[in-house]
Amino acid sequence: MTKNFIKNIIFCGLWASTTYAQQVLPLNDMSAFRPIKENWSIVGGINASIDQTNITTTEAGTGILSCKHEIGKYGIDKDILTVMEHGDLDLDLDFMMAKGSNSGIYLQGRYEIQLNDSWGKKSPKFGDVGGIYERWDESKPEGSKGYQGIAPRLNAAKAPGLWQNIKISFQAPRFDAAGKKISNAKILSIILNGVLIHENVELTGPTRGALIDNEVSQGPLRFQGDHGNVAFRNITYKSFNQKSLTFKDLKFGVYKGNFRTVADIEKIKPETSGNVALLNWNVSNAENEFAVKYIGKINVPDAGKYTFTAVHGGNTQMKINGVDAFKNGWLNSGESRQATIDLPAGDVDFEMYYWKADGWLAPALGLYAESATIRKQALHYANSTLVANPTSPIMLNPTTEPVVFRSFMDIREGGKGKRVVHAVSVGNKENIHYTYDLDNGALFQIWKGGFLNTTPMWNDRGDGSSKPMGTLTTLGDAPLLNVLSSASAAWGDLDASYRPRGYELDEAGQPTFKYDYAGVNLTDKTTPSEDGKMFKREITVKGSAANLYARLAVAKNITKANDGLFIIGENSYYIKVIEGTPSIRESAGMKELVLPAGEKIIYSIIW
Repeated sequence: MTKNFIKNIIFCGLWASTTYAQQVLPLNDMSAFRPIKENWSIVGGINASIDQTNITTTEAGTGILSCKHEIGKYGIDKDILTVMEHGDLDLDLDFMMAKGSNSGIYLQGRYEIQLNDSWGKKSPKFGDVGGIYERWDESKPEGSKGYQGIAPRLNAAKAPGLWQNIKISFQAPRFDAAGKKISNAKILSIILNGVLIHENVELTGPTRGALIDNEVSQGPLRFQGDHGNVAFRNITYKSFNQKSLTFKDLKFGVYKGNFRTVADIEKIKPETSGNVALLNWNVSNAENEFAVKYIGKINVPDAGKYTFTAVHGGNTQMKINGVDAFKNGWLNSGESRQATIDLPAGDVDFEMYYWKADGWLAPALGLYAESATIRKQALHYANSTLVANPTSPIMLNPTTEPVVFRSFMDIREGGKGKRVVHAVSVGNKENIHYTYDLDNGALFQIWKGGFLNTTPMWNDRGDGSSKPMGTLTTLGDAPLLNVLSSASAAWGDLDASYRPRGYELDEAGQPTFKYDYAGVNLTDKTTPSEDGKMFKREITVKGSAANLYARLAVAKNITKANDGLFIIGENSYYIKVIEGTPSIRESAGMKELVLPAGEKIIYSIIW
C-alpha cells in the first residue's frame, strides 16, 4: 500500500458527510469517489464479451462506473473508495463482470462481498460471486491461514456481459463509550439476482485485503479494481444511525367479550391490567373473544416521517401523537397494513386496541416502525406474531430425472397481473428450469436455482398455483409463431387454427410440446446444457404456411453482439441463433428478433 494511497484514505474523512435517506450514488462524474484512479471512469454504455477473457467495450456518456484493468496486475491502490461513509447500510446496485474477471464490494472498506465470473459453477465457494470473503492470519500454519470464508447458498451468477443485481443489508460493529467493540458486524442479508444467499451472518473481523485491519463505526464503500474489468450502475443506498423508537410507561388492559368496535370495548372495565415493554397479544391469556388496549408514550429520537406496519389476525385501531394511524380494520393472520406519520422528536402519545372475535382465526399482533434514519424494527415481542400450526412449505425439486409439473402460474405482463392457467413447468437436475404456456406455445420464463414452491397449490384448499424458487428471467407470454401479412406487420394473437396437442416425454424424461397452427404441425423441445448455463430450444415445422414467422425475443433494446449472438434488453440475457436467419425489427416502440419459420428453428437462451 503506498503512502499517498493511505494519505488519500485519511483525507476521505474530510469529505465524508452522513445522510440517512435513500440516496443515489451519482455516476455523472467521479466526484463521489476518492481517490480517483486511472483504471476507473464514467461511461454511458458497456458490453463484455461472453467468450473472450477480460474484454469490455464502452461508449461515452454517464451513468455507469467502469473499471478496466489487466488481470494479474494486483494492488490495493487500484481500488476506489466512496466519499460517503456508512455505518448500518442497505445497498442496492447492478454489476457486470467481464469473462474471467474478479472484483469485490468492501463494506466500510473492510468486509468483502465477492464479485466474480462464477457463471455455471456447480458448487460455489466463498470466492465466488456473492460469497463473504475469508479472513486471513499470517501467523497460522500454511494451509490454514485463511478462515471463516462463507460461500453463497447457491450459485445465482449470470453470464459475463449481463447485468446482475445485488442487495446487501449490513449492520456495523458496535462500540462502547471507550471505543471497545461490544458486538460484531453482521450481514443481515444478501440477495443476488432475486435469491437470498446469506442471512444473519456474523463477521468476527475484517476479511482478507481489508483497507486497514481495524474496525470502525463508519467507513467508506470500496470497489475492488485490481482483478480485471467490471462495471457498476444504479448504486443506491440507505444509511441508518443506531437509534430506535422505544415505548415509555406502556400500560395494557385486557377485556373479555365479543367486540366489534372500540366503543364496545370501552363499555366495560378491564379484567386485568399491567405494564409491558413491548406489544404482545398473549397478555390476554385467551385466544378468542378478547381485546387488549395499550396506552403510553413512544420516544421518537429524530423528527421526521415514520412508517408503521401492523401485522395482525383480527382487528386493530391505533392512534399516535393524536393522529388516527389505523382506523378499525380487520386482517387475516399474517396480513399487514401501513401508515406513514410525521412525528416530532421526543415523547408522543400512543394508543392501540387489538381485538379478536373469530374462533377460526389464529391470534397475532405485530407492529414495526422505520424511517429514513431508523432501520425497520419490531415494537412487539417475537412470540406475538407467531401463528399456531404454521404451514410447512411444500417444495418440489428434481433429482436424477426432469420433473414435469402442471399448475396455474401467476405472472406480470405489461405491468398487470396475469394467470397462466395451462402452465407446464419443467425442472432439471442441472438446476435450470422453465415454464411453458400450452395455450400460446410460449416459453415464458426461465430460472436457475430451486424449482417450485407448490405450497399455494396444496395448502388448505389451495389456489392451484406454484411459484419459481430461483433467479427468474421473464421472456413474455406471447406466441412464438405468427402468420404475418408482411414482414413489418404487428405481432398478434394466435388465431382459431391453433390446436395444442399436449406433450410427449423422451427416454431422458424431457417433454416435447406439440401443436397445430396455420395448417402445419409443430414440435417444440427445450433442453438444458450439461453445464447448466443455457437452454437449447428446437422447433420443427412439418408442412408449409405462407408468411409464418418466429419471434424469439421482444425488448426495448436488442443488439447484435456477433454472428448469431444477440443481447436482449438491458443486457438481461443472450440469444444464440443456431439455425435460421434472424433480423431485428421495430414495432410499437419495441425491438423484436424475428426470423422466417423454415423446417427448423434452433436457438439457445443464455443467461
